Amino acid sequence: MTKYIRRLLVVSIFFLPYISIAQIKKTGVPFITNYNPKSYKAASENWDVLQDSRGMMFFANHFGIMQFDGVRWNIVTQPDNKSMVRSLAIDKKDKMYVGAQGDFGYVVQLCNGQYKYTSLVNLLPASDRNFGDVLHTVIRKDEVVFFSVERIFIYKHNKIKVLKSAVNFDEFFEVGPEIYVSDNTKGLLKLENDVLVPIPDSEQLMGMKIRKIFETKNGLLLLTQKNGLFTYKNSQLKAFVTEADYLLKQNQITTGVLLSDGYFGIGTRQTGLVVLDSEGQLIQHINKQMGLQNEYVTNLKTDKEGNLWVTLKEGISLIQISSPLSRILDTSNAETKIYCSQIYQDKLYIATDNGLFWLDWQAYKNGKRENAHFQHISGMSENVWNIGVFGNSLLAFEKNGIFEINGASAKLLAKVDGAWQGVLIPNHPDLLLVGGYTGLYLMKKINNAWVYQHKIKGFEESSRIIVTDAAGNIWIAHGYKGIYKLKFNKTFEAVSNIVFYNQADGFPSSLFLNTFKINNQILFGTTKGVYKQEATSKKMVPDPVFRKYLGMESHIRLLKADHQNNIWYVSGENTGKINQKKQGNLHLEELPFRKLRYLYIPGFENIQTTASGDVFFGTQDGLIHYNSTKRKTYQTRYKSIISEVKCIFPKDSLLFSSRYDVLPTNMDSPHERLSPVLSYSNNSLHFSFAALCYDEADATKYEYWLEGFEPKWSDWSLQTEKEYTNLPENEYVFHVRAKNIYDVVSEEAVFRFEVSPPWYRTSWAYILYLSLFGILIYTIIKYQKNQAERKRSQLIINQEKELLFTRAEFNEQKLLLEKENLEATINLKNAKVASNTVNLIHLNEILLSIKELITEIKKEKDSAANLNILTKINRIIDHELQGDQHWNEFEEIFNQLHDNFMQRLKTSFPELTPRDMRLCAYLRMNFNTKEIAPLLGISVRGVEDTRYRIRKKLQLSSEANITEFILNF
Repeated sequence: MTKYIRRLLVVSIFFLPYISIAQIKKTGVPFITNYNPKSYKAASENWDVLQDSRGMMFFANHFGIMQFDGVRWNIVTQPDNKSMVRSLAIDKKDKMYVGAQGDFGYVVQLCNGQYKYTSLVNLLPASDRNFGDVLHTVIRKDEVVFFSVERIFIYKHNKIKVLKSAVNFDEFFEVGPEIYVSDNTKGLLKLENDVLVPIPDSEQLMGMKIRKIFETKNGLLLLTQKNGLFTYKNSQLKAFVTEADYLLKQNQITTGVLLSDGYFGIGTRQTGLVVLDSEGQLIQHINKQMGLQNEYVTNLKTDKEGNLWVTLKEGISLIQISSPLSRILDTSNAETKIYCSQIYQDKLYIATDNGLFWLDWQAYKNGKRENAHFQHISGMSENVWNIGVFGNSLLAFEKNGIFEINGASAKLLAKVDGAWQGVLIPNHPDLLLVGGYTGLYLMKKINNAWVYQHKIKGFEESSRIIVTDAAGNIWIAHGYKGIYKLKFNKTFEAVSNIVFYNQADGFPSSLFLNTFKINNQILFGTTKGVYKQEATSKKMVPDPVFRKYLGMESHIRLLKADHQNNIWYVSGENTGKINQKKQGNLHLEELPFRKLRYLYIPGFENIQTTASGDVFFGTQDGLIHYNSTKRKTYQTRYKSIISEVKCIFPKDSLLFSSRYDVLPTNMDSPHERLSPVLSYSNNSLHFSFAALCYDEADATKYEYWLEGFEPKWSDWSLQTEKEYTNLPENEYVFHVRAKNIYDVVSEEAVFRFEVSPPWYRTSWAYILYLSLFGILIYTIIKYQKNQAERKRSQLIINQEKELLFTRAEFNEQKLLLEKENLEATINLKNAKVASNTVNLIHLNEILLSIKELITEIKKEKDSAANLNILTKINRIIDHELQGDQHWNEFEEIFNQLHDNFMQRLKTSFPELTPRDMRLCAYLRMNFNTKEIAPLLGISVRGVEDTRYRIRKKLQLSSEANITEFILNF
């Protein structure tokens, strides 16, 4: 007994992680994600599944071991004989043991991401190497057990012990710490100390084809292939009758898994998954009609998050059994968009875009789904916008009018131009106000039946959203205009007063306004939080309570109170519940409803609650059910991983990848850290990453940061790849982390690498540059020294030249000065000559005048004495007129000034007389005839005659100008 209790405790401890999280709802069908062969691009058959310590999923596929990281599927390795993989097991160090067809061994991951398979068959003697599929692989302490129908192989300390059967084994079972084997000739055997020990009286189990064994309080629970379930205790075999016997016996059990609360998941060959409780009651039957892609179940395993992985003959399915949300599905699965739901008289009604449907809710809730399915109510095949219970009547509001629902039939009460919904008028339980497409309608209860009265006058707006207050006011929200507050007259025939509110009255916008009634208070949903009307100013102001809990940044699309005074809301993308705690404290609960993001019909968000705790969400993907008694852990830690790193140039040059046969596997150790040093030509990298969280994996967001290149983390996005091009040389660390739909941030993954500089920026290059720089400096210094020598020599030469030039310039200046002095002397002499000449001319003119006067005296007086004196005077005057002394002085100066003109002229023309020479000198000085006459002491006529004689002596023609000739001579 003590031994039995100890075993039971061990079993409980073994399954504790699964029991705490792997729960499954009875109501509705869990969310299912199907992965078909087209999505994972491998063989359709899958036989086993496991999860490593990081959270990575692996599957035994016909093509090898298949890996799934939440984003990508890869075949990571194959057995040496390339056969199909049938079973997997993993130890605490993530060393995988693999059972294949005719082969078995182990797999380790290398530092470059590759998985390396090592076969253990070479440890077997040749006689034991002929066997078929290794159907089970189990790790126990320091040994690994591989099971095939021909042999059992026990691998320990690098040796293998082989156990054989006389005929063949049938099946292998791991039950807590114990291992059982069914033998076709000996019944049920137990593996103890590497020996198969028969269970007493177990021969009766031969031929039953047991497919799974669980240990329960009633002994061993045996799942047989075709005969259903049995309990075996104290050598007593008893049938375990269940509500699903008709399913299990007809559809062949293939496998099973232990769930929480004593639940068992049973896989079948022909009808999918069956879940039973410990009493044999049917909890779930999930087949192809319920969303499973294939009904041949090959294996069942739960992961760390409580999800159930179902490997199938064709494909893989992930069933989120731990979620408190489930889908209300049936065999017909005909409903589409859900605008409203209502439970009335044990029937679940749903208003859809295809009409109104009903379902036997009690039968469905009790698991009798084969006989419980949605039935269409005839006469209503278009959009049914709303349904509600008014008094003891169920009314439906449809595109064509107002209907009363009785069981499965509908009766048209009023044909109006579209009806949205109805509300009872306060203090008048017999009056029903109906909002329509073009105004309001009044219904009255007469003789316990609702009767259409009339359309209310004075208001023609669409009235889809209506609430009433205690004062009898009618509040109507128009999504594109604003809020109307109406007051009716006493007969309810017309609107007596209308007050309109929009952005001008305090709302943040006039668009997308909504109105709700919470705890008898009128509230308004806006694009910026919850508002209410201030009593004194009548202005719309933010509600302080909701401002505290829901903020002022989200669009409030729905507020609704349930029977426990909790408030349900749809705020922005989030659905949540504000729970009323003790002492009036409030608590927000949002995480269980993150799956509802993007599922609502925009503008038609609807939540229906019941007194029993059922909550229904109408979405465009059907009706979703929630029950608060179902709890799930949302803060489960998980890891991000870097799936692949490759250089873009050269194309797809992989650095890290788990893909099969894409990288060399000749690594020294699987525990080495990969920190590649890349050449500069490989400085453009592509990173692929994922998060090992499989709950709504498509909605997981990522942020990344390349340390050494970027200053901070990126923004969150759905992107699972990132490229960097033209990275400069540096040491880098690529970081990535994820955030799932529950806002839990993963552990980050890192990849370290280094980009080497180009050859021209390496250390050797810098040494070369330094050497070249030294040589260059030496060359420059030597060149500059040579240049300095050349410049010095050139300077000396230039100085000598400059000295010579200075001397020449000095001489030139001296000559110029002498020339200037000479010119000044010449000018002075010219001036003197000119002055003398002028004086001479003046003197001669005077003398001529005297001579003429004496000539006249001589004519008048004839005395001899006077005559003699006068003659002497005349002679003296003639002498003066000859001016020989003055002429000689003039001639000397003239020759100096005019380059020996007189001498050159005399030499060239010796025939010229002194008087001719004097005339030529005066012509050289450019004197005219009148000026020359007194100088020569002759008349003007005499000058002309002398000029004529000189022309002849100079042999000049009559046309030649004698003056021009003299000037140019």
